[in-house]
Amino acid sequence: MNKKGWLTLLLGLCCLLAGALHVQLEPIQRQDLRSAAQLDSLITQTTYDFRIPGKHIDVRETVIDSVFSRKIYTITVPPGFSKTTFHHHLNKRIHPLGVTSYGTVGFPGHDLELRIIYNNTVHRSIYIYSDESLAYENPVIPKLPAN
Repeated sequence: MNKKGWLTLLLGLCCLLAGALHVQLEPIQRQDLRSAAQLDSLITQTTYDFRIPGKHIDVRETVIDSVFSRKIYTITVPPGFSKTTFHHHLNKRIHPLGVTSYGTVGFPGHDLELRIIYNNTVHRSIYIYSDESLAYENPVIPKLPAN
């Protein structure tokens, strides 16, 4: 068999293998967000996993219009706290519900501002600020939530 024949054979085998993998993989079951309380619960669970004390979390609500209000979380953490890892863990929890998160980092302070978006609407805002006065203990990086 010449070079062209071998390449054709290998390409055919690769296509068959890719087709078999495609058929065998189960699609991810997407759930829908049932309520805003479910979103609050996932945020609270993530702060609990990172052992952020409740006294470092401030929650307030702002009224957007007559039917919609948004909760704003302000979280203070020690300077060495990994805000990006927190964002990643929270995103792993909310993504299966069709919820997305968008983060921006403010420089030079490296503070993180997260927007939690569902149906093209920002439902929650989370501001994570470093506070130099907080003592830094051993960092706790929890295991990622299961999909």
